[in-house]
Amino acid sequence: MLLRTSTLFMRSAAAAPIAQTQGRAGQMAAILRRRYSEQPSLGTDGEKHIFDKLQRELSPTKLTVKDASGGCGSMYVVEIEAECFRGKSRVNQTKMVNSLLKQELKDMHGMRVLCTVPPE
Repeated sequence: MLLRTSTLFMRSAAAAPIAQTQGRAGQMAAILRRRYSEQPSLGTDGEKHIFDKLQRELSPTKLTVKDASGGCGSMYVVEIEAECFRGKSRVNQTKMVNSLLKQELKDMHGMRVLCTVPPE
């Protein structure tokens, strides 16, 4: 099944030169090198900026910011747990985060915000 899937993937125009010069094993090796040879980043500037701003303003007990766009900064996933969310609806929790990041949101395609309240 994996080989069949990779063969279908290899029919793209970008992969045509690889298919002409190498067998199937070589094709797969080239794809894997291209897709997985990059080291994962330790945090983009955008991630750090959003993290610092939320940390400073909301004092969360847990906070994770991930660039879900592959490093270009167009889409972020924010998971935040903060005491200041207690007693507020999920909509209002998300509005709190969005209002803090209002300026940053102008330059993004989107942001997924997951808010929680710490256990008592």
